[in-house]
Amino acid sequence: MSSSAPAGTLTQLAGQGARLVASPRRRVFPGRPDQVGPARRFVARALDGCPLADDAVLCVSELASNAIQHTPSGQGGRFQVLVWRGRASACVAVTDDGARHAPRPRAPGSEDLAESGHGLRVVADLATAWGHQQIGQSGLPGRAVWFHLVWAPDNRPARRFRSQREG
Repeated sequence: MSSSAPAGTLTQLAGQGARLVASPRRRVFPGRPDQVGPARRFVARALDGCPLADDAVLCVSELASNAIQHTPSGQGGRFQVLVWRGRASACVAVTDDGARHAPRPRAPGSEDLAESGHGLRVVADLATAWGHQQIGQSGLPGRAVWFHLVWAPDNRPARRFRSQREG
């Protein structure tokens, strides 16, 4: 399924996949490879006790690495991680300084050995939904790439029902 997050604020972005009970936790990181670990720990702390916290940590690692490798964030810029946590879902977004090309995962089962796209395939496979939104038109620089994880209220992971991306 193709979709893009609604234009506007980051709060609207979270509304795309997360009907959550708390305001987001956010942290800005320097755009350096050594900051991927702190971004993972930030998400792990924000989602402590969530049954899909490990999936979220892996996904944010991929998105933070992409922000550093494929956008001006990795050339002296910054990236930001936002985490919305609900009773049975979480939404995580990584905002960066933007890139010329929209993020695209590799096709499922791709044997292509190119580096680009494999991390987004991991995000697409683990997340209930994911997407990206150019946020420059709302007065903020760059792009937000987000993923949504859902689990059953009794803390069992919910069945993954789809991936979303701008197409």
